[in-house]
This record gives sequence, structure tokens and C-alpha cells, in this order.
Amino acid sequence: MLKQNRIFSLGFRIAAFALCLAGMITGCFHDGKFSSSMLLYYTFQSNILVFIYFGAVIFKTISDIAKNGKTGNSSFPRISAAVMIAISVTMLVYWALLAPSYFTMSSADAAAFPLFGFSNLQLHLITPLLMIADYIFFTARGKLKKQDPWLFTLIPIAYLIQATIMGFSGVVYRTGPDGEITRFPYFFIDYDQSGWMVAVYVVAIAAFFVGIAYFILHLDRKRTKK
Repeated sequence: MLKQNRIFSLGFRIAAFALCLAGMITGCFHDGKFSSSMLLYYTFQSNILVFIYFGAVIFKTISDIAKNGKTGNSSFPRISAAVMIAISVTMLVYWALLAPSYFTMSSADAAAFPLFGFSNLQLHLITPLLMIADYIFFTARGKLKKQDPWLFTLIPIAYLIQATIMGFSGVVYRTGPDGEITRFPYFFIDYDQSGWMVAVYVVAIAAFFVGIAYFILHLDRKRTKK
């Protein structure tokens, strides 16, 4: 089976690794200039996690082929699940909450960040789908633990803490045409714009994240039993 063919999984992972890198590189450059502020967004940080994961699992797959042959499974199941859920949230939150704002942007902003441009699709759709596919087809089952859904939340919690500290310490994420500054990356954690509603947004997204994590745990155990 292709699922147990390390040569096939290696080819898939090398392609995914290259596409992930291409999406991050093109996403960081605007008008030929490198924008370091893009690295402060959850989108980029979750894509970086995927990039690191694919790099590590490529190395493991090559090592396993050399030691044990081309047949078998090469993966880091718990890490794979954590990264897959983190990047899935990037995809779902973007297309459900953030993408609709594209249609109310100024023409200049819309041209600078085209909704269906390569980097945008790569960061918010293609890389997440590649990570999901790797988890489904090439990751060993039955390795997740009952506490993992809560451990997986450490990724978005760490980002929330980072964004909050940086925003209140004076970091500027964006500057509007009239000189107004935005100190926080997303409206749902923008304390200036949303005020106390940030708590509601954070609890809702956290519940959504944990719900996905438990669903993955349920599927993992169900498929293991089969």
C-alpha cells in the first residue's frame, strides 16, 4: 500500500516542504521588500511549524529507509497531530472570519494582498491541506493520549500571550492611510478595537480548538480499533 511506502511518502513530504517554503517566502515580500512584521502573525508561525515538521519527518523517513527499507511507517504521531490542528485552525479561522473582510478593503490593500494570490492560498489553504493529508495518510495511529487535546492548546495560548505582550509593549502591526496604528494582529484579539469582547472571542476559539483536538483523538482511537 502507498500508505506504507516510504518512498512515496518521502516524495510527498519533499514536495510539501518546498511548497510550504515557497508560500512563506512569497508572503514575506511585498513590492520587493521583506516584511518582518508578517512573521508576527499566527498564520506565519503555524506555517513555520509545518515547515519544521516536514523537514524533521523527511529526515526521519530517509533514515528509516536506510535502516529498515522502503516499507513501513515513518512519523511523529503526537507532534503531527498538534501541528495539523494548529494549521487547520489557521485555515478555518481565516476563511470563516478574516477572508470576508477582503471585500471591504480599499482597492490598494486588496491589490497588495490578493485573496486568490499564490502566497495567500499557499499559507491559508494549500499548506494546511498538505499537513492534513500527511496526517491522514502517513501518520501512525493509536499514539495519541487522552491529555493531548489540552496539551495541543499550548500552541495558540503561547501565541495569544506573545501577541498581547507585544501589542501592549508598543509593537505596531499595521499603519492605516490616515496614520492610525493597529497594535494587535487580528480583530478578535484587538483589545483597542474589541475591548472586553476579546475574552468572548478567545473562549469561543479555544473551545473550537479543543473540540477539534478531541475529535481527532476520537478518530484516532476509532481507526485504531478498526
